[in-house]
Amino acid sequence: MGIRNQIQDNINKTLHELRRVERVEQYIADNLQTDLSAATVAAKFELSVSSLQHLFKRHQQQTYQHYLQDIRIAKAFELVKEGKRIKEIMYATGYKYRTTFNKAFKKKLKHPPGYFKE
Repeated sequence: MGIRNQIQDNINKTLHELRRVERVEQYIADNLQTDLSAATVAAKFELSVSSLQHLFKRHQQQTYQHYLQDIRIAKAFELVKEGKRIKEIMYATGYKYRTTFNKAFKKKLKHPPGYFKE
């Protein structure tokens, strides 16, 4: 196989991976309130958990769990700014327990949700 073919194969592989990551990201954004464990999402996209983790490390420079938490907290922040109640925010972002939600929120944004309410 020539160098051009190898380069084209690598490009195709990277594009395929990027499209797959984009589909996973969209699925996460559309389903924040559901079970988004690595095992569940990997199965949905016919990947192993290890493959899912590798995709996120390679294309997001972070683990799947960190990515998921970032997305959930970003959405939670939006909902806090809109004046939603904590219970509504927790449900919309997939948190089952208030203490877990508050801890994750404070860890990411350095303040509890109430700090950002207008």
